[in-house]
Amino acid sequence: MERLMRRRDFLRLTGGALGLSTLIAACGGDNSTPTPADGGNPTPTPDTSGGTPVASAASPVASPTTAGAATPASSASGEPIRIGVLLTLSGPQGVNGEGNLRGLTLALDQAGMQFGGRPVELIIEDSAGQPEQAITKTRQLIERDRVHLIAGITLSNEAAAVRDILVQAEMPTIVTNAGLQALTRDPAMRSPYIFRVSFANGQYDAPAADYAYETLGYRRMVLHAADYAAGHEEMAAFRSRFERAGGEIVGEVVAPIGTQDFGPYLQRIEQAAADADAVFAFHGTSTDAIRFLVQYQEFGLKDAIPLIPSGANVDQSILPEIGDAALSLVSGTLYTAYNDTPESQAFVEAFTAKHEGILPGLVDYAGYIGGRVIAEALSAIDGEVEDKEALLQALKGVEFTGPAGNFRFHPESQGPVTTILLCRVEQLDDGTYANIVIDRVPDFDDLSF
Repeated sequence: MERLMRRRDFLRLTGGALGLSTLIAACGGDNSTPTPADGGNPTPTPDTSGGTPVASAASPVASPTTAGAATPASSASGEPIRIGVLLTLSGPQGVNGEGNLRGLTLALDQAGMQFGGRPVELIIEDSAGQPEQAITKTRQLIERDRVHLIAGITLSNEAAAVRDILVQAEMPTIVTNAGLQALTRDPAMRSPYIFRVSFANGQYDAPAADYAYETLGYRRMVLHAADYAAGHEEMAAFRSRFERAGGEIVGEVVAPIGTQDFGPYLQRIEQAAADADAVFAFHGTSTDAIRFLVQYQEFGLKDAIPLIPSGANVDQSILPEIGDAALSLVSGTLYTAYNDTPESQAFVEAFTAKHEGILPGLVDYAGYIGGRVIAEALSAIDGEVEDKEALLQALKGVEFTGPAGNFRFHPESQGPVTTILLCRVEQLDDGTYANIVIDRVPDFDDLSF
């Protein structure tokens, strides 16, 4: 349903949103995963939609862009810099879009919401987790709203669906969540107009494979994942790094998304692991992850077969629901709020001041990095977004120290080169479950696995 998103609605969404774990519970058990299945490249549908939700961060009340309005050739008049934000903000995956939006808006707020004297106008569209709707919304942002750049894209199948539209329109795009590997890793799919700040599926879990072999001494492992594209990409990434280190994968077990009773799959894992040292598991940041980890412990496997979960499986947003079943588990992740650096502490302080009761997790962090990248690039060109080539060059050159560590783009893939944090789940004195950093892998890029 189309609607005009006025400022009070925008603030309610980004400033007063419920915590991620609460929203997951409200989804009735639907799987909510940062890197969902790749739905391929759906055939574009005609643009038959009506109005566009517009949230102007520069004025109290947003106003829609007039359809068919000409794009001014000069910014001398102080025309707003229009940033299209395409995210899944409703449906089972909406929690991830909302987290991205929280981080993105915080970074732009910190930058002052203007560049070169030009205010920033965010035009926010909800893809609802549907590739066809993502296509329609992308066309609206490009053809009607005449945005200067696009940020967001929550799901991998949405990224596959809109990729050609973005490239044909030569639209500078910052992907803040979708982990579809080919988007930056495949020379036939990557584009000079597409940058990704989040991850390629497996990017933050692959270093955990090295840690499993080199530090924990595991030599034979079983892989387990949700049975969809991202799950298979995650297993492939872990397998590649573990085998490269010298290890052997002795079995793979997959379970459908939305599995309630993991008993049959835990039995298969137990059988496959009879001659293995440990198990790797991926279900994303989801209710599936909560159920799997809790049942892994209840089934008696946690003490019998060491488990290395994906960092998404034990993200800060769902740790309270997992509880003791997560204690002592080691994983790789993009970010933890317990990263003890000045940049991370400043980020957590600013984030919790704006979103009381919520600690930033993976998707909040990725959205924040996307906002920081946009702010750095727009500052470098003094807000002159009409010079597209200058904007693209500015994006390529972005580099800064963020909450996780140093960040920059890989010159070939235009995916993130970032610090991966290896963490262990511990319980603090106040009873809080936390991902505590035990090691860091700097400068890890999306072509490294």
